[in-house]
Amino acid sequence: MHAPVAGAVGSVPIPDPTFLTTQALDREVNRLEDMMERDLLALKDVSNEKHLRAEQQFELVERQRVEQKKDTKDAVDAALTAQKEAVREQTAASEKAIEKSEKAINRLVEQLADTFRTEAAALRREISEVKDRTTQIESTTRGGKEATIERQATSASSGMWVGIGLSIIGVAIIIIGLIATLSATSTGG
Repeated sequence: MHAPVAGAVGSVPIPDPTFLTTQALDREVNRLEDMMERDLLALKDVSNEKHLRAEQQFELVERQRVEQKKDTKDAVDAALTAQKEAVREQTAASEKAIEKSEKAINRLVEQLADTFRTEAAALRREISEVKDRTTQIESTTRGGKEATIERQATSASSGMWVGIGLSIIGVAIIIIGLIATLSATSTGG
């Protein structure tokens, strides 16, 4: 053991264990601080690296989003342009079909007008002939021949009605033909 120090109130051994303990403790605290500082720097480096990677990923995602947005816009623009062109072509085709149909209708109307004029002229001739015959019959056979006159007038009248009926049938056939032609023109083009 060690000798007590003079003037000391108690006995303190030499070397003083508190001093050695404090030195050892200071040494360990410094070593721990160094380790913590190294760990903190390493952690900071890892954190910076992760942050840098996250920023790169965000930039990549943003670049892809912008490219995809541009591609989508280009595709929509191309589709709209194609649609406009298709509408323009459809409009031109429709206009040609309408013009063709109008010409066909005009021709048919002209044909109908000609047919009606021809039929009307034929009816006028027949009526005139019936009038002439009636006048002739009246002038040649008056008196006792009234029965004969009536029969002839009835016969002439019947002939006139047959002519009118045939004219109406002819007009009906022309109208049916016109309707069939218009229907074929509008559907078959």
